Amino acid sequence: MDRKQGLNVFKHIFKWTIISAIIGVVGSLSSIIITKIIILLSHLSHNNIYLIPIVLAFAGYLVDRYPYLKGPGVDRTLNAYNNKILLNPFIGFLKVIISGIVIGVGGSGGKVGPSIQASASFADYIFKKFKLKNRKALFISGIAGGISGDLCAPLGSAIFAAEIVKREGFEYISCFPAIMSSIFGYLSFFWIFKQERLFTPPIYHITILNLPNIFLCAIFCGAMSYIYIHTFDIVRTFFNKLPYPQYLKSFIGGCIVASIGYFIPQSLGLGAELVHQFLTLKYGIVALFLILFGKIFTTSFTVGSGTPGGLVIPSIVIGSSAGALYGTLIGAHTLVPFVVVGIATSLSAMANVPLASAILCTEIFGFDCAIPSAIGALMGFQLVRWKTIYENIKF
Repeated sequence: MDRKQGLNVFKHIFKWTIISAIIGVVGSLSSIIITKIIILLSHLSHNNIYLIPIVLAFAGYLVDRYPYLKGPGVDRTLNAYNNKILLNPFIGFLKVIISGIVIGVGGSGGKVGPSIQASASFADYIFKKFKLKNRKALFISGIAGGISGDLCAPLGSAIFAAEIVKREGFEYISCFPAIMSSIFGYLSFFWIFKQERLFTPPIYHITILNLPNIFLCAIFCGAMSYIYIHTFDIVRTFFNKLPYPQYLKSFIGGCIVASIGYFIPQSLGLGAELVHQFLTLKYGIVALFLILFGKIFTTSFTVGSGTPGGLVIPSIVIGSSAGALYGTLIGAHTLVPFVVVGIATSLSAMANVPLASAILCTEIFGFDCAIPSAIGALMGFQLVRWKTIYENIKF
């Protein structure tokens, strides 16, 4: 490499580092805003289930006015990318606010999807404003920046962004801007919340004797993931066919969610605190069964009805519930490996991202959980390979 080539490489690296850093910080801002809204409203609403239909109806009214607010943020983002539609930053950040309100009062949705849509919208704004050439790199950076703060996992978030957009066409060159964006997004989120990891499990060491049950748990959680994906698809199709305005669809969905939440309050809201509990506390078999299927239905009738929200965190909660249920059924003395397997299986199955799922769970839970993470991610991908929860993932 001569001096001129070296200078060009340096300019290229410097340029993409700056662009990716800006996108990552803005993506983290989306994560920070939605997290603050959820925390605030969770305290103010006091689990008042009567607010759920009203708030979901209001969110549906906004969807009638701005259709790109509808449903999962990842789906809207991938739809824009696949069809070469530029995302609107105003819609992206409005989705963050509305989704935060929906989740804060008890609607079952996630914050990752809205953060992804907002961050990718800003990436599209930069692409258009400065007339840049490589939209794909910018778009993947936007997705990575939107995930890393919410999941506190910079490397796994970058791989998730590249894998969900490119799938089998995954390229290493896509990783550089995604990783840089993800790093700055994570550091910005950490600066505000001082949260190093999404979950902190008890100490766990795997042995070869654990492997048979880990594989069986992955199969069980794969089956639960299929039920979750299929249920969500049925509910989404049903609401899409209803000849009503979106505010009425969301109101109907909200009434069903509130009814389920009256009997199973753990199925409402973000639900991340349940994963902490599964790692350290013991629930009964009936309770875990109700939480698992309650969360499947509340998520389906919240986001599946067309109300703005995300699906990544609900998938983590559903996977952890399935893993905890399996571990409890076999009488395991610790549920840590089964919760990890459940989450890795669910993430991999719902989005067909086995590599990202394995890395994400290893980052989130620590290296001692790398083997359960890898087994769960691979089994989830193989068992539910041709069926994802997102309509706009290309096969």
